Amino acid sequence: MSEQLSAELDSQLGYIKYSRDVIHAHSPAVQKIFDLALSYIFDAEDEARSGKPAAWSFGLWETPLLYGSGIIPVSFSELGRLGSLDTLNTAEDVYQLPVETCSMIKSTIGEWHLRREGPIKRILGFSSVCEPYNLAWEVMKDRGFQVHCIDVIYKGPTCPPERYEDMVAFFVEELNGTVRWLTGKEPDKERIAAEIKRRNALMRKGRRIVELRHKRPLYIQSLPMTYFLAGLGHYFGKPDEYAAVVDELLYELENAPLLPGEEAKVIPLIWAGGRGQEFGVYKAVDDAGGAILGWVFPSLYPIDYREDLDPVEAIARYYLEGQAAGAGVHRRKVIEQQVAATDAKGILLYGYLGCSFAGVDREMFREYFHKRGTPAISLEGSFQVGPPTGQLLTRVKAFVEMLS
Repeated sequence: MSEQLSAELDSQLGYIKYSRDVIHAHSPAVQKIFDLALSYIFDAEDEARSGKPAAWSFGLWETPLLYGSGIIPVSFSELGRLGSLDTLNTAEDVYQLPVETCSMIKSTIGEWHLRREGPIKRILGFSSVCEPYNLAWEVMKDRGFQVHCIDVIYKGPTCPPERYEDMVAFFVEELNGTVRWLTGKEPDKERIAAEIKRRNALMRKGRRIVELRHKRPLYIQSLPMTYFLAGLGHYFGKPDEYAAVVDELLYELENAPLLPGEEAKVIPLIWAGGRGQEFGVYKAVDDAGGAILGWVFPSLYPIDYREDLDPVEAIARYYLEGQAAGAGVHRRKVIEQQVAATDAKGILLYGYLGCSFAGVDREMFREYFHKRGTPAISLEGSFQVGPPTGQLLTRVKAFVEMLS
């Protein structure tokens, strides 16, 4: 890598701009996805200043409930792309978080602290995420934020049918209570149902784009695919604009002529875990001749919401029947499905430094798939802005090259 390029790729923003303006100069749709991502948080805050209701949220399975209640979901996982060492220092100095605390938690808390005078005052939490985040919700209550935490239940791998129905009923009431907290009213079932239909339509197109990319993996490289899939969760706060970009991207994949060198063979890989903030890891995979064709993180894009149920119940069942709802065996099944669908030669298991909970799952997955003939590598990265370590990049490149 030249010194000039190395200087350009010194942050998440640098990788995004390089991917948008250089690698994907051929794709107006990819460029628009990046533009939506870069403006997401700032535009949502502007909307909130103008009086549009908004709330910090994960921006995943719950967004039909928020959009259906007139609320802009502002994904706090996207805050890591804005963060810096200032946010980590804030978390450690102001909140006395130990250095070894999960970098995702520190980055999020630091950003919220710096935004405590901002226009978005509500935080929607989820009890099932992790204990450090559960503490984060409580801490933010003392910093001027209104916090509501959904009591999200986990489904065991041997959950009996009658117990499962009790879980659904409980979760439905949790979601109804969330709407009351957000709006002061009962859920608008018609509006939420319309959002479910929109979400399902977008996810079906999303699955088609993923299938087409199996045939054209070099047309859209790894980094923009992470943003495209994230957008299926929250639409970057702009549902209509995102839907138009999805249509444009679908059209490009079906009709655009082959790029020079696009017919080159790649090593198909699966990414499982967090989306990762160290974008150099994605570039390292692409540069080594790999292509991430399967994605297993909590976007839940492979399945639809049911449209034949009460819409709030449909959201509850969507979550409980998805890969994120409980034991690691649920996610392992999704990884197996992705390996089979893409004929993957290897698996990248990614998590954040300081997250011991996810680390246990990664090691279990690595051993499980190794015994079944699919090599896997466990990677730990940082959540805040900054280039990945040379050691991490070396491990990634060596793993991909080993599979060639």
